[in-house]
Amino acid sequence: MTKPAPPSLFLALEVEDFPAQAISAWDGKYKDKAFVVVDQDPESHKTFVIGCSRAAREADLSVGMPLAAMRRIPRYAHVIIKFRNAAWETALGEELRALCGRYTPAFEVRGGRALLDMTGTPAARALQPEALAAKLRRDALFSAGLTDAAVGAAGTRLMARVMARLALERKTDTGFCPAGEEAETLAPLPPGCLPGLSPQCRERIRRYSLASVGQIRGLGRSALAARFGGEGEKLYTLACGLDLEEVRIVHRGIVAETVLEEDINDDDGLDRKVRLTADKLVFHLRKAALQADRLTVAIRYADGKAARKTAVIRPRSDEFRILADKARELFRALYQRRVALRSIALTVPQPKQDTGQVDLFESQGDRRQKALGDALAKIRGRSGFGIILSGANVETGDAE
Repeated sequence: MTKPAPPSLFLALEVEDFPAQAISAWDGKYKDKAFVVVDQDPESHKTFVIGCSRAAREADLSVGMPLAAMRRIPRYAHVIIKFRNAAWETALGEELRALCGRYTPAFEVRGGRALLDMTGTPAARALQPEALAAKLRRDALFSAGLTDAAVGAAGTRLMARVMARLALERKTDTGFCPAGEEAETLAPLPPGCLPGLSPQCRERIRRYSLASVGQIRGLGRSALAARFGGEGEKLYTLACGLDLEEVRIVHRGIVAETVLEEDINDDDGLDRKVRLTADKLVFHLRKAALQADRLTVAIRYADGKAARKTAVIRPRSDEFRILADKARELFRALYQRRVALRSIALTVPQPKQDTGQVDLFESQGDRRQKALGDALAKIRGRSGFGIILSGANVETGDAE
């Protein structure tokens, strides 16, 4: 008998005021400060607030407020003005991608929003949707250093996003829409909760005085098509709680991580840990007959901060010497804070199949090293990675 397909389940993570949280996540001294984020000249009357810290929101500041108007109000004299930091936003986005990849291989991250397809995953089988949403939120707050985030869970992508947005607005942390209740849940909500509509469509909704999604759906497909043109069909589909797009599938890649038994900042010791992690990575690559054309090094400091850097590997390779040298180069570029480290991870984001093609310029020494590496991978494949460790890479007590 054919097993029934598992029910669909999607999680949507919504990070409030993403530009501001990127700053407070990277620089802890701003976590409890009242500050706003801008991306234009603060002296220009055309400059608007694009992000607010939690303390700024509690002082009734909001995104979209003209900066000049804020400055004219005496009670906001203490509010700090910060420029948007694109590099820190990118780093926070990478943290969110790494987090999503631990839950499911099917996800997308855009700015401060993430959408995860949890259908059929072990986590979805082990936990109820509400508990899974709460766990994702806790992990996001801890691993990415966020202060405000909400997670929505539902059987469709659209409703997961809507529930996350509602949870932020209602300050309930998480929201869940049971399967089959999408239309009923949407009916009393304002049309602004529907994503992906053009400004022209939203303006027409306002002119028609349509105050709820239920009113829109009540007009019917034909009437909406007549009044909203090509976007009428899309509007009706959304009003019924149905999806319009698929989640982009992201390959989880090959990952090797070394978690340090104690936080260290000794250069020689860290160099051995990088080589050990590269050795693990090569083992996993060869076991799967894959090669790396890109390599990402990620480090996490003892204070919770993280950083990562990616480089291209040309030609693509599964050779320890090549990947270890590149990993050490990236690590040296990353490790600048001189704060003790907690963990080191190497990732091949999208490994390529090993075609077995021989390098025309390969020397006899290269061929011997490759043969030795293949033999080592076979032994480890039978008995585990830790059966053979290089003394140059480890200290007493190191293990898989």
